[in-house]
Amino acid sequence: MMKTINKNIFFSLLFVAVLIGGTSCEDYLTVEPKSSWLTESFYESESDVKLGLAGMYSYLALDETYGQILSCKFEGGTDELLYNRNNTKWSQALYEHTAATIDIKSAWLHLYQGIDAANVFIEKVSNTTSIEEENKKQYLGEAHFLRALFYLDLVRWWGPVPLRTKPTISVEDNNLAASSREEVYAQIISDLEFAASNLQHAEDMDEKGHATKMAAHGILARTYLTMAGYPMYQTDKYTKVIEHCNVIIEDGWHTLNDSYKTVFLNYIQNKYDPKESIFELEFSNLRDQGIREDGRIGQINGVQFYYWPTKTEPFAYGMLQTGVKLLESYADEDERKSWNVANFICNSKGKISEISKDLSYWPGKFRRWEPLTFGNITDGTGTYTLLEDASTPDKNFTGINFPYLRYADVLLMRAEAENEVNGPVGAAPFLNEVRNRAKLGDIDMALVPDKASFLKEIQDERARELCYEGLRKQDLIRWNILKETLDTQNEMILSANDATKKKNIFKRAALNFEVEKHMILPYPLQEVTMNNKLEQHAEWQ
Repeated sequence: MMKTINKNIFFSLLFVAVLIGGTSCEDYLTVEPKSSWLTESFYESESDVKLGLAGMYSYLALDETYGQILSCKFEGGTDELLYNRNNTKWSQALYEHTAATIDIKSAWLHLYQGIDAANVFIEKVSNTTSIEEENKKQYLGEAHFLRALFYLDLVRWWGPVPLRTKPTISVEDNNLAASSREEVYAQIISDLEFAASNLQHAEDMDEKGHATKMAAHGILARTYLTMAGYPMYQTDKYTKVIEHCNVIIEDGWHTLNDSYKTVFLNYIQNKYDPKESIFELEFSNLRDQGIREDGRIGQINGVQFYYWPTKTEPFAYGMLQTGVKLLESYADEDERKSWNVANFICNSKGKISEISKDLSYWPGKFRRWEPLTFGNITDGTGTYTLLEDASTPDKNFTGINFPYLRYADVLLMRAEAENEVNGPVGAAPFLNEVRNRAKLGDIDMALVPDKASFLKEIQDERARELCYEGLRKQDLIRWNILKETLDTQNEMILSANDATKKKNIFKRAALNFEVEKHMILPYPLQEVTMNNKLEQHAEWQ
């Protein structure tokens, strides 16, 4: 969708979106009179509406959201991803962040900008008479869907947050107290239910990358599953998880790709597979054209590649290392293991090497490259293939798409909720469908005879299947096991087959973690300074 937009129009739209969507930023709000003529005349044609939607989707595809911060930086510090530098620049991955941490401010700001863009869109498009009603339903459904996604990230990371459902008009609109979690989730559910009622089915859509009816049901399931866990513990919501997962499963259109590897080659190469990929975030490496809709997927959370003499190599910093706990959770026969935990590297001299140390494996799911032979690139004994869909890969940015919701996640949510409501027998078939794709066969029910043991299996299976997809930390939080998981991993790090220096680097997350503070992010310092009705979380005062 966004890849087809003229760059000049796109930048004009983003200018409008920033001016009218600058919630919580005084510099943006004070320029409102300058932009008022733009907002009043916009959304009067279908082309305006499509541009407005593209602008809203773009808020999910920025460095400050899923281009880097939400997908990578916030996910560091779990049993699947650990920050591998000896500095503390990724402070939130080491649990050394504060209310003044720039990434916390940036993510908050851009999520609220997306919300305000959605609020303007909903208000304007709802009142226009120049668009056919069927098309208007789809457009408004997408806007409500996106607003729900922005709020879902805010409430999961920050807890109670200011709830804004009307466009920002003046600086005074910034002064708003935090609404309770219950109120924010009620708005998310309302938006997603509207979306589910008005969006088209993926089968009926010509353009890919848009929100769909089943995507709305899937995020509703994720929302209810979150509410059922820590800190709300509204366990009655498990039945709602089952309900919305069943809508997707019984519809029968979405299914698992036969090949796990192909699922991610499709993301890497910008090939759409809407059967499994129910909703994905679009990136395209167009920086040479002056367009920022690229991310760092596969570059900072991929396999390190430090050789870059011709500036055409698939350079990757590889700022994150695979957690040893995830590595050891895979059975050797699990086909996902060799793809997800890559055991190779290319150093700055062009030597491609195989890895054997426990703490040296790389997240391989979004890899830009893979070796054909080990050895030295310079003398031809080491060779590789470029996987990314780019004739000349950018050093720092990629066009690799990012999965927001896959059908495998729907099956695992269904299994988890069924187990909580009725026990493991009815839940096992949904788990088995995911396991069978990985060539593991059905779960031995003797190993999971009760709810507790089956939940433990689900917790491990979600890591094996969904690692690096921006879900793990929030999963560990809602299960209320983030602290114990980090402690268990530190025990495994101590006994790992690797250097003491690496062990000390990777132990930091668990050593710094405090339950009272780190189950929630602090409100950004700038926000509590500007918003005189927002009081900092007690844990962060």
